[in-house]
This record gives sequence, structure tokens and C-alpha cells, in this order.
Amino acid sequence: MEIAIILIAFGVLAMSLNNQKLTDRHPHLAPRRQSTQLSHLSDFADRLYAERKWLAAEKAYLNVLKVDHKNITAYTHLGVIYSTQKNMADAIECFQMAARIRPSGSTFQNLALVFHDNRNYMKAIAAFEKAISFEPTAARYLGLAKAQRRFSDFSGAIASLDKAIAIDKSPRLQELRAEITVELTANKTNTNLKQS
Repeated sequence: MEIAIILIAFGVLAMSLNNQKLTDRHPHLAPRRQSTQLSHLSDFADRLYAERKWLAAEKAYLNVLKVDHKNITAYTHLGVIYSTQKNMADAIECFQMAARIRPSGSTFQNLALVFHDNRNYMKAIAAFEKAISFEPTAARYLGLAKAQRRFSDFSGAIASLDKAIAIDKSPRLQELRAEITVELTANKTNTNLKQS
């Protein structure tokens, strides 16, 4: 009797290994249960996110990540949720994961914005520069200029604003450039007075 049970167990194991080899060679034969489950979880999380039900959406996206730990939408939306809740540590972690999984201008811009909100201007500058390297936009140059201004790099901020103005001739950008130019002049004057 024991031998029969062992033989049946061995046979079941051999069949499951054989089926696994078959689905490895032919992924279209693999069960679609996980992808269907992921689709349902993602749709549910996206709906909660659109309704701004942050706590429920957070839990739903965490469930999505249990099934698909590289889901860019889940990390991005979790980053936004944590940012709105002023949970900067988790927001930074989520946006860093999104940038690692799918480096792009938008993933690095999100990361730069959360670094800026967290007053980590050096990292914000680096992330804005990375975002610009993917796709230069006026908004990214503006974000870079604001981070440089906070970091007291007024010359860099002016140069970034010049690049933003070359893309978008908005009066607001030109006003901001004028403000920073005044700050740069005042900073140079103060430095000269201290050296005298």
C-alpha cells in the first residue's frame, strides 16, 4: 500500500514537472489565472485612485504589488498617494522603484518633485537633470530652477529658466527669472560687503 502511494506521488510529481516544462516552452499554454487576477486587482485599485479614496487605493495597490512586484502604475500611484499624505519617505521609495523599473522623464520628474517637497534640493536637482536628459520640457527646467534657487545656485537657476523660456515664453517664467536675477545681484553685493 505504501509503495502504491509513493508511486502515485512520484507520478503526480513527474506529471507536474512535465507540465511545467511544457508551459515554460509554450507560455501561451500557461494558466491565465494570475494575469486575470492582476487585471482585476489593477482595475479595482485604479478605480479607487480615480475616486481619491487614498487609503483603500493604497491597500489595493499593495495587493497588486504582491502579484506583480514590478508594476509601474502601482508604484507611481502609491508615490502620489504617499505624497498627498505627506509620507515623504514612502513616496520617495515608490518613485525610486518606478524610476528603476522604467527610467523615463516622467518617473524622474516625479522623483525630483518629491525630493523637492522633502527639501532635499541636491537630490531634486540630480533627478530633474535626469528627467531633462530623457525629454527637456519647460516644466522640468522650471522645477530644476526652483531647486537650484533653494540650493542658492542662482546662476544655475537663471540658466535653467533661460532654457525653459526658450521652450515656453510664458510671462510667469520671465518674471521668475527677473526675481532670481535680483536675488543673484543682492547675493553678490552681500558677499562683496562681507569681504570688505
